[in-house]
Amino acid sequence: MPRGDKTRVISSSFRENWQLLIVTTTVTLLLFVGSALVPWALGIFLDSGIERGLTASLLPGGLLVCGVILIRAFGALGTPMVLLAWLRGTVTWQRNIVTHVSGRRMSRKSALSAGEIVASATSDAPKIGNLISTSTETFAATVAFILIAVLMMRSNLLLGLVVTIGLPIVVVLMTLLIRPLQSRLSANREERGKLTTLAADAVVGLRVIRGVGGEDVYSERYEKQSAHVMETGIKAAFIQAVLGGLTTAVPALFSAVVISLGIWQVYQGQLTYGQLVAFYGYTAYLSVPVSSATRFFQVVADAKVGARRIGRILSTEPTTSNARTLAQPPVINWDQAALTDLTSGVRIEPGKLTMIVCSHPDVAAQCAQRLARIDDESEIEVADGSVVVKLSQLPLADVRDGIVLSGATAQLFQGRVRSNINGPYADDLVPRTIAEQMADTGDGSGQATRQHRGHPQAASDQQLYAALTVADANDVVLGLANGLDGYIAERGRSLSGGQRQRLALARAVLHNPPVLIAIEPTSAVDSHTEMRIARALSVQRAGKTTVVVSLSPIMLHQADTVIVLNPDGTEHMRGSHDDLSQDPFYHALVQRTAVDDQEENQ
Repeated sequence: MPRGDKTRVISSSFRENWQLLIVTTTVTLLLFVGSALVPWALGIFLDSGIERGLTASLLPGGLLVCGVILIRAFGALGTPMVLLAWLRGTVTWQRNIVTHVSGRRMSRKSALSAGEIVASATSDAPKIGNLISTSTETFAATVAFILIAVLMMRSNLLLGLVVTIGLPIVVVLMTLLIRPLQSRLSANREERGKLTTLAADAVVGLRVIRGVGGEDVYSERYEKQSAHVMETGIKAAFIQAVLGGLTTAVPALFSAVVISLGIWQVYQGQLTYGQLVAFYGYTAYLSVPVSSATRFFQVVADAKVGARRIGRILSTEPTTSNARTLAQPPVINWDQAALTDLTSGVRIEPGKLTMIVCSHPDVAAQCAQRLARIDDESEIEVADGSVVVKLSQLPLADVRDGIVLSGATAQLFQGRVRSNINGPYADDLVPRTIAEQMADTGDGSGQATRQHRGHPQAASDQQLYAALTVADANDVVLGLANGLDGYIAERGRSLSGGQRQRLALARAVLHNPPVLIAIEPTSAVDSHTEMRIARALSVQRAGKTTVVVSLSPIMLHQADTVIVLNPDGTEHMRGSHDDLSQDPFYHALVQRTAVDDQEENQ
C-alpha cells in the first residue's frame, strides 16, 4: 500500500492502472479525433460538387463523412471505460484507507478523528478517481486540438495561427486561477472534515447530549461550523464560477473571431464555402478541448488536496508492529509467564488475580495498557522460567493470543448479541445484493435482518451462557426478543452502560486467555451485581493470570495480590487486601471509593 506525500498517492494511482489507462485513452482518442474530423469531412463533402445536385462526385465525400461518424461511434465505447477508470481510482483508495485504519491503534501524535477518516474516504478518494478518468479525456482532447490546428493551418494559415497561438495563451492565463482555487478548496475541505466529526460525535453521544441538556450548545456549535463550511465554500465557488464562465466564453469568442475572418477570406476568394463550414465546425468543437483543459486543472487542484489528506492518513503508523520481533522468537507458555512493566516496576505473577489501584485511576489504567502492549514505546519483560524477553520482541499475533485486554470503554458493534460476544470468531455475514439491502432497510424499523454463516471457532450456546453467567449478563439476553440472536444498535447504544460493560466482560471471559487484563470492568454496575461478578470471575479465572484495575472494595476483596501505585506510576506497595487495609494510605483510598459508590447507589 503506497504511503507518504501527495505525489506518491497520485503517481501510484497511474502506475497501478496503466493498462486500463492505455486502453481507455486509445478508445477515447477515437471519440475525440472522430468528433474533430467531422467538420473536415463535411467541408470536403460540400466542396465535392453538391451545388450540381446528387451526382456520383458526392460519393467519396459522403463515404468519408460516414467513415468519420463510424469512428466516432466506436469511440463512444470509451465512456464505460472512463467510468471504470474512475471506479478503480476511487474504490481502490477507499479500500486502502479503510484497510489502513481498521484493526489497528494509531499513535496519539498522528491520531485522526472519525470524521476526518470518513470525509477522506467519501470525498478525497473520488477526487483521485476524477483525476484518473479526466486525464484520459484531456490527453485525447489535446491530440484533437493539435489535429484541428494542423487542418486549419493547411487550409488557411492566418486562421490557423489565430486559434493555435491564441487559445493556448488563454488557457495558460486561466491556470493562474488554479493556485488560489486550490488553497480555498483546501480550507473548505478542512472545515467540512470538522463538520463531519461534529456530526459523528452527535450520533454517538446523542443520548448523553440529551441527558445533560446540551442540545442548544451542540446546535450552536454545529450551526457555527456549518457557517464556516458555507463561507469557505462560497469563496471557492467564486473562482470555480469564473473558470466555468471562461470555459464557455473563450470558445464562443474564438468562434466569432474565426468566422468573421473566414467570411472576409471567402469574400476575397481565399477560402471556399466548404472550408468556411469546416472552420465553423472547428471553432465550435474548440469548446471541448478548452473545457477539458479547464476541468483538468480544477481536477488536479482537487486531487492534490485529496491526495494530501489520503497521504496523511496512510502515513500514520500503528503503535504496534513486528519491526522488533526476534528472528527466532521463543515460544512462551503464557500460563506460567510473569510480566514486568519496566516503567513502573510492577511485576505480575502468573496464575494469580492481581488488582492494581492508584489515587489517580488513569495512572493505573496506563500501567495495565502497557502490560497488554498497546504500543511498542513502553518496555515490558516476559519471564517464562529462564527465558526472559521483551514483549515487543515477540510476534504481535502471539501476544494477542496470550494477552487479552478489556478496556474501560465497552466496545460493542451493531449486530447480534451472539456475534458481539464471539468477537473475532463471530459468524460471517452472507453477502447480499443491492436490491436485498434496499428491501431490508426500507421498512423503517432501522434493524437489519442478515443471514449468517457459522464460524468454525464460534462458541456454542452453552459456552456463551457460561460466559454471560460470569459477567452476570443473562438478564441482558433475556431482555431481548430473540435472546442471543437479538440485535443491538451501533456501539451498543440500545443498552445501558452497565449492560454494555457486562457484555464486553463476557466476551473477554469467553475467550479464556492465559492472561486477562480488565480495566474498571464493573464501574457502571450496582454493588450487588458487582459482588456476583467478582465472585464468579475469581472462580472462573482460578489458576490463570488475571489483572484488574479497580478501586472497588468488593473487587479488591477477591484479589490474591493488590498493587498500589504512586501518583507518578511507580509501585508503592503490594500485598493482600486484608493486609493492606491496615495501611492508612490504602485504607483511606479504598474507603473513599466505597463512600462514593454508596452515594451513587442511593
